[in-house]
Amino acid sequence: MTVLENNIQTWNGYEKFSFRVAFIFFFLLVVPLDADYYQQWFTTDWSHLHIRDIGKLSGSSFSPIKVQPAQPGSGDLGSIQDSSLDFLKISAESANFGIASYINWGLAFVLGLIGAVIWSLLDRKTTNYRTLYYFLIVAVSYSMLIKLQGLTFSKVFPTQMPNLALTQLNTPLGDFTHQKLYWIQFSFVHGYEVFAGLAELLIMLLLFFRQTRAVGAALAIAMIGNIAISNHTYDGGIHLAAAFYALGGAFVLWRYLPNIWNLVVNEKDTNPAIYHYPFEKKWQKYFRLAFKSFVFLMFFVLSAYLHWQNYTYDSYKVPAQKGLTNSRGFYEVTEFKLNNKTVPYSPVDSLRWQDVTFEKWSTISFTVFNTFMIHGEAGRGKQFKDVDRTYESAGTGGGRRHFYYKADTINHVLYLENKNKVYKNQKLKLNYSRPTDSRIILSGLNEYQDSIYLVLDKKDKTYPLYQNRRQGVVWNP
Repeated sequence: MTVLENNIQTWNGYEKFSFRVAFIFFFLLVVPLDADYYQQWFTTDWSHLHIRDIGKLSGSSFSPIKVQPAQPGSGDLGSIQDSSLDFLKISAESANFGIASYINWGLAFVLGLIGAVIWSLLDRKTTNYRTLYYFLIVAVSYSMLIKLQGLTFSKVFPTQMPNLALTQLNTPLGDFTHQKLYWIQFSFVHGYEVFAGLAELLIMLLLFFRQTRAVGAALAIAMIGNIAISNHTYDGGIHLAAAFYALGGAFVLWRYLPNIWNLVVNEKDTNPAIYHYPFEKKWQKYFRLAFKSFVFLMFFVLSAYLHWQNYTYDSYKVPAQKGLTNSRGFYEVTEFKLNNKTVPYSPVDSLRWQDVTFEKWSTISFTVFNTFMIHGEAGRGKQFKDVDRTYESAGTGGGRRHFYYKADTINHVLYLENKNKVYKNQKLKLNYSRPTDSRIILSGLNEYQDSIYLVLDKKDKTYPLYQNRRQGVVWNP
């Protein structure tokens, strides 16, 4: 146990060894070690700052071992920037959501054990590391709140889970992957999404002040730990990022546990003797004030403003380019020709398009009874290009394909690019005409270079999910 000698706290051998392991482990996880991260502070266009830039400046992951995901696009680190350093690449069945995704944490722990042994041999005189312990807790706390801000403000200003697209409303429930269902269930309850964002913002604020840091750490374990479990359950993909906040919260809270136990379980009066670095020198006080001010202005104020700006003018999850004028809607394929031969409707035809959806932005989707590899993520990133904004398409199977398109309104041509990253090189060129407001005719070549001709008729469709949703549910047996 820890003892006091001449009013100086003395740690036992196992306490010092445990701290050395934890110090190296968390140092590797929270301190960016790649030069590219620091270079970004000088190469970022500060006059045209974007939330994507804030994400890149929020730290980087410790990932010297690159685990190749089974499906393109399935790996995701949330708001944590992936490190450019890698010394080994491996493939594993559990790389996406299983134990292999934690391999770099395991490496950091092994390096912590090795480093702690060397540290113990070189340092036999130090009685405690309370000052180093204090600053490590500060580093973990600030790393947590800085990396959390991207997820927080994208919920406060609800863009992380935007409104459901028409293509999603016309996709059978069973055609979504688990992770996609987990994400889109928030898309029609933005009130809850905002509430979750405000809860995360509270965690950030509590971690920011040392007087409330323990409460913030406890809430991080309770709330974001639950998110980590949910992501494992639904194969959500950001389990690693969420688990980091829970792990960091447990580490920050650890030194408060003996006092909590003594007060709550033993029911004894407790005076928590928590050491805080005094910052007695004037330059230390100024540096501390300047650092806290920078973090608050950068990752609270500026981040909130940029996310509000994104929410107001350009939601990063869906394409910014508008689609064909007045084309948004669900269309039945009333006529389909393949190589100039009429193909009647059949739910099991592998070439005939069954239905088509035009979004209000530049995405077109259609259903064909044919299998394909699902783009294995939920569209979580903050992409610049419209073709890479895959929230409405990723994690969707059942034969529904999604294409980004550019419209040449003079020559009446649509240039399509497959939004599924597995088939990112697949491009189509279709001529179009609009004889009436509710009819679109397409013609061109499909992905097999067969000529196709389609007549699309818009269908007025009511979606039960939104019908009378604020009037309550009426049960008529």
